[in-house]
Amino acid sequence: MTEILLATLNARYAHASLGLRYLRANLGEWRESSAIHEFVIGQKTEEIVEKLLAERPRIIGIGVYIWNVEESTRLVAQLKSVSPETIIVLGGPEVSFEIDEQRICNLADHVITGWGDVSF
Repeated sequence: MTEILLATLNARYAHASLGLRYLRANLGEWRESSAIHEFVIGQKTEEIVEKLLAERPRIIGIGVYIWNVEESTRLVAQLKSVSPETIIVLGGPEVSFEIDEQRICNLADHVITGWGDVSF
């Protein structure tokens, strides 16, 4: 079973998130029970939710960037609606400042600001 899923919405299929790979590499004993899932902005939110929850993770970490904040907000809202017990952790430059003012931050269980490799 995958305990921790690290996910993001990339701008294109050709892009890959180095941040997610860096986080996973630093998970220590949790690395083996983790996975990375990358999607592309424009994909249906329902499909993304279905793919993420298919592995029944306890924790989903989502990288939030300027190009995906709107779609990531919809994603987090739907994840919490369908699976409120799943812990949602946000990180990335778009949620590192003014977290009290952002809807996405209010929807999530935890927000990591700054460098996430140690905090996560």
